[in-house]
Amino acid sequence: MKWSQLFNTSIGKKLLVGATGLFLCSFVIVHLAGNVQLLYNDEGKAFNSYAQFMGHNSLVQFIAWGLKILIVIHALVALKLTFANRAARPVKYAVNPGNQTSSWFSRQMAIMGSILFVFIVIHLVNFWGAFHYTNMPTHTYPGVEEPLKDLYALTYETFKNGLLVVLYVIGMIGLSFHLIHGFKSAFQTFGLNHKKYNGLISFVGVWIFGILIPLGFALIPIVIYFK
Repeated sequence: MKWSQLFNTSIGKKLLVGATGLFLCSFVIVHLAGNVQLLYNDEGKAFNSYAQFMGHNSLVQFIAWGLKILIVIHALVALKLTFANRAARPVKYAVNPGNQTSSWFSRQMAIMGSILFVFIVIHLVNFWGAFHYTNMPTHTYPGVEEPLKDLYALTYETFKNGLLVVLYVIGMIGLSFHLIHGFKSAFQTFGLNHKKYNGLISFVGVWIFGILIPLGFALIPIVIYFK
């Protein structure tokens, strides 16, 4: 079977969603590590230096555009799978009482994924778009040769708006629910689930990607709002 034919099948689409999802999981770790620098008490030197590097390094920008394309592919293919599954199952199955949690998470993937997608678009417009396509003020720091675009100041100004803070928290709730089910599901899709490792996969999926990482992202705008 050709690759083009594989990705037209249900299993091919699931493999594509799983692969892009796991790759995007690595991105959220790097992104959180960078965003934590917003809380440093250094007038934004660390965060603005990080933003300058990420925004002007050719390799990083190539990867960043690839990530944006992957997000769109992941979202479109996942929605297509959801609609195909619903069309093939006009009568809903009864929920298995012994598996209610996973069934509930599975049923919410399309909703939570849509919330997350809308959040990502708003996030890109507010920060990525502003950084690259507006005449952003700069800040000069001791020991840094050139003035840096002051994304730090923009972020603090943005999160003075309590409604935007709430929006970001809702987005992270969407991320949490999406990752709790999606991380484990991706391993199942690739046949990597095994009773010997399922406990570890579930722990990493729920506690690391499903709770700690979204919580870290959500706390940053909350701390800035009250800081």
